[in-house]
Amino acid sequence: MKEGDEVIVPANTYIASVLAITENGLTPVLVEPDLITYQIDDTKIEKFITEKTKAIMIVHLYGQCAYSEKIGEICKKYNLKLIEDNAQAHGCLFKNKKTGALGNAAGHSFYPGKNLGALGDGGAITTDDEELEKLIRSLANYGSSQKYIFTYQGINSRLDEIQAAVLNIKLSYLDKDTEKRKTAASYYIEHINHPDISLPQIRNKESHVFHIFPIRCSKRDKLQEYLYRNGVQTLIHYPVPPHKQKCYESFKDLVLPVTEQIHQEELSLPLSPVIEEKELIEVVNLINRFDKNGQ
Repeated sequence: MKEGDEVIVPANTYIASVLAITENGLTPVLVEPDLITYQIDDTKIEKFITEKTKAIMIVHLYGQCAYSEKIGEICKKYNLKLIEDNAQAHGCLFKNKKTGALGNAAGHSFYPGKNLGALGDGGAITTDDEELEKLIRSLANYGSSQKYIFTYQGINSRLDEIQAAVLNIKLSYLDKDTEKRKTAASYYIEHINHPDISLPQIRNKESHVFHIFPIRCSKRDKLQEYLYRNGVQTLIHYPVPPHKQKCYESFKDLVLPVTEQIHQEELSLPLSPVIEEKELIEVVNLINRFDKNGQ
């Protein structure tokens, strides 16, 4: 891909995914997500494809698999590369195949708060393309594949040994931690019962690893304040969509109502492998008692 080429990306994603595209001289084309799954709406992709389109970037947002057979068919039909942002979905599956291995290449984050996190920042790229693999290794090593010989203008992006050692140990616990996340998420889904709350919808049990547990509420800010007053911390993923960020003023006139609704209503409830049942019960009881006045 060369400067000016276009990459289709979900409009409701974390801005880092969009920045990764623009930093490489490519043009992001924002496509609305599905309001039920929060993943890119595969029925809306084709109308945005032009002769400049070279790739689709899917973002497995919140830990749910964004890939679909239709996306695979579109890539094949138009000869497009498929790039995965797998920062939030370590261990997620699509028909017994892990996310991060569904496309031509995938980016992974090992930030401490991720499902597979190191002690500090870190990340990785996976690909089955040998030529691309060699290029990536060179770029991460100042642009060098041979000591003191530099073919490219690269960067220093090597994962240090301590982070690698921590990840190597934590990797063996990933599946167990994922099951604990799923158990906690199932409790929320089965017990939260409130007319103003929209719960996440999952395609199947294996397609979501619940990096976070996102709900939607039209009274989101009141709900967040109410929970905080009662000792429950929550986060918003994410308060401002990419096309409304100051750094992307060229996108400010885009009309993306689904994306904006998600960003205005999303609230992430406490969820981790170490959350206790009594804590889940407390959160559920508080939410089910929430009234229209925020009490």
